[in-house]
Amino acid sequence: MEIDIRTIVFILGFTHLMQVLVFFHQFRINKTYNGPGWWLMWSAAEAIGFGAMLLRNIPSILPMIIIIQNSMFFAGTIFLYIGVIRFFNRKVNLKLVFGAALAFLFVFLYFLFLDDNIQVRSAIISAALAAISIITTYSLFYHKTRHIKASANFLAVIFVIHSAIFMSRCIMIIAGTRVDNIFTPTLFNFLPYFDALIVSLLWTFGFIIMLNQRLNAEMSEAKDDLRVIFNTSPDAALITRLDDGKIVEVNEGYTAISGYTREEMSGKSIPEINLWKNIADRQRVVEILKEQGYSENYEAVFVRKDGVEITGLMSAKIINLQGVPHIISITRDITARKQAEKELELKNELLIKLNAEKDKFFSIIAHDLRSPFNAFLGFTQIMAEDLHKLKLDEIQKIAMTMKISATNLYRLLENLLDWSRIQRNMTGFDPEQFLLMPKISESLQSILEPANKKEINIDYDIPEDLEVFADEYMLGSIIRNLTSNAVKFTDKGGKINIKAKPVSGNSVEISISDTGIGMNKKMIDNLFKLDEQTNRKGTQGEPSTGLGLIICKDFVEKHGGKFWLESEVAKGSIFYFTIPNKNDDIEF
Repeated sequence: MEIDIRTIVFILGFTHLMQVLVFFHQFRINKTYNGPGWWLMWSAAEAIGFGAMLLRNIPSILPMIIIIQNSMFFAGTIFLYIGVIRFFNRKVNLKLVFGAALAFLFVFLYFLFLDDNIQVRSAIISAALAAISIITTYSLFYHKTRHIKASANFLAVIFVIHSAIFMSRCIMIIAGTRVDNIFTPTLFNFLPYFDALIVSLLWTFGFIIMLNQRLNAEMSEAKDDLRVIFNTSPDAALITRLDDGKIVEVNEGYTAISGYTREEMSGKSIPEINLWKNIADRQRVVEILKEQGYSENYEAVFVRKDGVEITGLMSAKIINLQGVPHIISITRDITARKQAEKELELKNELLIKLNAEKDKFFSIIAHDLRSPFNAFLGFTQIMAEDLHKLKLDEIQKIAMTMKISATNLYRLLENLLDWSRIQRNMTGFDPEQFLLMPKISESLQSILEPANKKEINIDYDIPEDLEVFADEYMLGSIIRNLTSNAVKFTDKGGKINIKAKPVSGNSVEISISDTGIGMNKKMIDNLFKLDEQTNRKGTQGEPSTGLGLIICKDFVEKHGGKFWLESEVAKGSIFYFTIPNKNDDIEF
């Protein structure tokens, strides 16, 4: 079967139409690269040029066909050059390109219309295609990168061969080879079409390979960059399989936060390493991931290799690696932040306590301290204005009342000073060894008068030889406050019992019980809270601030002892505390 040139031209046109589809697909999926769009235009221009050649047998439109044919071939080669330059992200000298195109078009039109000479036109188009191919070859060699070196060299060789064919054709034409009819079945005419068929296919193949090599190289670089980012992230990054928790990849941040090395974690699962303090937390994260595909800022406790617990804030997402669902998670160690929050919470609680103490202090100043002073001032005013009218027994009664008011004021001021020193950590502490009973008797001297007035009997059950190791001032304050409270909240004719006995641990247990009005559970629970109102008047209206018991508890704890109580409404109360009886029981 004899194949003529028209058949080859048809095949070339069809081939370039297929190339149009190929490069359109490449252009559509690789829009980040500039070259494929120009190579698409090359294929389209070549397809139009070869299509126009098939219409050269129509005399009426022959000049127009010749212009379209050769312009498209020239433009297609220009598009190839621009595509290569733009693929390497270089700027194209548009002035030079347009200048060359206009020069070609001017000369070509001259030898078509003014001096119709197919020999010159054929030499011009051959020389132009050869020159542009050489320039494209230079661009491929000069701008190629190491990632696409092989494909760029392959394309450059094809361009050199293409250029050599058309340059030899140009030389042959100049030397006298006749070009009477481009469809004449001679080797001279067949050669450029076979070149166009083979070279265009090789160019298409080479450009796609070069494009894919660059894409693979950049993907590899991106993968390496991602790996660097993954490994150098200050946060802990981990990739595990979704179904069984097997560890696939960890970064340096995760090895630092967990204490495990990559080798220790590689190939193992999360349950095997026991990273989660509560594995139910991980199961919950997995459930969230399966429901919505991601989990943000899940707070959980993790256990390091050394057993230290840390608090982490984890965000995770499901990704597919080779078709298998995996979890990529980023965990940030917020242990320090949680500790800071806890410290802030403690400081807030301390601030609330300080505000309560301030309110308590002002309450005492405003009410509990002012009221006795008002009563005291009232009696002094009576004595100053009506002393000459008063009888001796009335004066004695007023004086006794003033004494009681002064004693209450002194005790209140003493408590305020003690409490103030405690708050400022200025309370002196000077324990020493002494007999307990004499100190109790001394401390109760100021209590006996109000107790006798209410006909309250105070009994003692204290061994005469029992010794304690304590600060005398603090112990005296404890005894006075507890006994004073017992007198204050016991009805007339009641009883108070003070007991002391040695207990295990080289300590002495002291208890002060009364038959008074007692307290309910709510009052007991709030007894040592400054922000709760627990003070109340005694059975005969005696004032109370609530500071006495707080001071007693602080003084007992200063000795390393314990303070507790038992009470029942209408049946009385028993206050207990322990203090050491030897020097080695106190930690200074």
